[in-house]
Amino acid sequence: MTTPNPAPAALSDESRAQLLNAEVAKYAQRGWTVQSVAAGQAVVSKNKRIGWFWNLILVLLTGGLWLIYVVYRALNRKVQTVVITVDPAGRIPTT
Repeated sequence: MTTPNPAPAALSDESRAQLLNAEVAKYAQRGWTVQSVAAGQAVVSKNKRIGWFWNLILVLLTGGLWLIYVVYRALNRKVQTVVITVDPAGRIPTT
């Protein structure tokens, strides 16, 4: 009797590094900044966008008062961070 889901064979470190580099390249292509790449994992981050159109309209409507909020948001942007890893089986979980 055979097992229905045999464990996949472990990949070499070189193969895992190639998979990781390919995944990091996909993220970089989408505008993410690569923070670090180390043994089997990479950290990428991206600043959250600010909707400039509606903020500009509100700045004009409030006579510049809304500009205080826009400057605050521009200086304190939220950063999205993703850790990309490659497990021994070649799967790429992100956290």
